[in-house]
Amino acid sequence: MKAEFLHHSILKLISQRNVWIGISALMAVSNILLSTGLFFKKERTILVPPHITKTLWVEGGAVSKEYLEEMGLYMSKLLLDLSPTSFPYNHETLLRYATPEAYGALKKQFMDDGEEYTKLQLSTHFKPTEVKAHPSKLKVEVKGNLTSYVAGKEISSSLETVSLQFTLRGAGLLLEKVTGGIPHEE
Repeated sequence: MKAEFLHHSILKLISQRNVWIGISALMAVSNILLSTGLFFKKERTILVPPHITKTLWVEGGAVSKEYLEEMGLYMSKLLLDLSPTSFPYNHETLLRYATPEAYGALKKQFMDDGEEYTKLQLSTHFKPTEVKAHPSKLKVEVKGNLTSYVAGKEISSSLETVSLQFTLRGAGLLLEKVTGGIPHEE
């Protein structure tokens, strides 16, 4: 009787052990699958500007078209909405977004423009009318009306295009190059 009870208890323990081994194996396979999926998944960073009108994102090596447009508008306003007193702040703000490689060239470009604004007592106001973003090239072109003032009097108004070239570093865009749009003495 004791032998039969002992044999039955051993069989019961073996079946319980086998169930737990099976559960453990399933959990191990599940962990391997989840780890593999996590390894190949790209991280998406959700960016929240002060005034949200569109969804902006950075995923892997790509950015949303909307993020490029918003950055282009923001930087074009900093670049072209200027006066002799506002250009130092605007240019320093722009330089915070510059790549280390482009910092020196951009700073020289901005300093030259700032000297011109001071010398001429020039103020400009930029009203964007069209934004073209090229996510694959990380480039934005902003067209708009640029109005120039000297001593509070309008001296010119023209349609200008400023082109901004970015590079993706970490979870954000950095400015590489600025072309066009900046008024110069004629």
